[in-house]
Amino acid sequence: MPDMTVGQIKSKRVLYLALSTLTLLFLGLIYAFSMFAAPICTTFGLEKSAVGLTFNIMMITFCVGAVIGSQIEGKIGVRNTLFVAAVLFFCGFAGTGLFGNGSITVVYLCYGVLGGLGVGVGYNSVIATTNVWFPDKVGFSSGVLMMGFGLGSLILGTLSVNLAPTLGLGTVFVAIGVITALVVVVLACTLRRPPANIVALMAPEKATASGYDPGEQDTPLKSSTFYVYWIWAIIVIAIGLATIGNCASDAQAVGFDVGFATLLVGLVSTCNGLARVVIGLIYDKTNVKITMLVDGLIAVAACACIIGAFTTGISALYVVGAFCCGFCYGGVPVVASAFARQRYGAKKYPLNLSLANFAIVFGSILNIVVQGAVGGDNRLAVFMVMGVLSLVAALDVLPFSKKWNSDMKMLEGRKAKAATEGVDAPETAAAAS
Repeated sequence: MPDMTVGQIKSKRVLYLALSTLTLLFLGLIYAFSMFAAPICTTFGLEKSAVGLTFNIMMITFCVGAVIGSQIEGKIGVRNTLFVAAVLFFCGFAGTGLFGNGSITVVYLCYGVLGGLGVGVGYNSVIATTNVWFPDKVGFSSGVLMMGFGLGSLILGTLSVNLAPTLGLGTVFVAIGVITALVVVVLACTLRRPPANIVALMAPEKATASGYDPGEQDTPLKSSTFYVYWIWAIIVIAIGLATIGNCASDAQAVGFDVGFATLLVGLVSTCNGLARVVIGLIYDKTNVKITMLVDGLIAVAACACIIGAFTTGISALYVVGAFCCGFCYGGVPVVASAFARQRYGAKKYPLNLSLANFAIVFGSILNIVVQGAVGGDNRLAVFMVMGVLSLVAALDVLPFSKKWNSDMKMLEGRKAKAATEGVDAPETAAAAS
């Protein structure tokens, strides 16, 4: 892209942020599976236990799709990568609607595999491209984008489920596939990568004279800081999934009626979406260490409130705990997005973002292991274990902070050396932290 003025960049990136958020709102429909599960069982004549596995398949393929997307984008470009995402998503939802009746295999393959891959490819490409337009407000842009993704299931999922009795579930799934694919294609024809000098124009304090980004030398999987971050992310994700996946039934267990329990699921999703903007703003105003600590402490409060609700019978405590769970879970992808960009640079940001988000897979596995170990029906025991893990996540911020400070000092040293020597980048990478 040719050089642009600051005014042109600001105008262009606002448009890109709006279109990207809208696109993620539609792609976020994949997370409305908890709303679709019951209609799928009833309409398609499938067993509840078998249908429930679809969500786990989708979570895994979502992360795999993000990695695939990061690799193909460098070879075929943002536009073509989004075209691939649109086709996969269309095949996933339309295939489920057309051929899912009576076949759990089709539901697994279409919704779980194709849908998950499509969302992963699209999500990663949209986030990685749009965020690079905001080197000065990476937390804010991440938060807005993640809010769209998080609210997709609440807004469009609720609408879709309400239309299913009238139009038929199969028709609704086909319509979701068509409309979402069209939205992704519109973004594909619009979204472009920013000019090479965007950091120098929009965040000069982060730029070097040569445009050299010292974080690009390091690979996340060879960086101990990344693994310490992963510990925090995996635990917070597991806590969020433990609540979100059982919110309606847990709310009834502590005394709420079915109507309020259903409403609470939507309210937790709203909290999840709004948290993404709030966490993004906290990140921009402070730093990654404080943001992780705040989110970790909210996870501790969430577990404490839910444990209190189950032990005392005070149902209001569960509402507070569920809101806190939705909040802390919503904060993780924002931190992942901003952390990957700030620490490891822009050059391999799509790949690094997908690696950071792979914590979702391990968080899902941790949630399954905990529930399997103590018995998923023993909700008090589940959250007592999660409560202990939440303390581990909060304390994990201490070693992370130490490593982060060391990394930032190292990166500043690299920048100073590059400026002094007047080179674009050192020829060889320094040892990974």
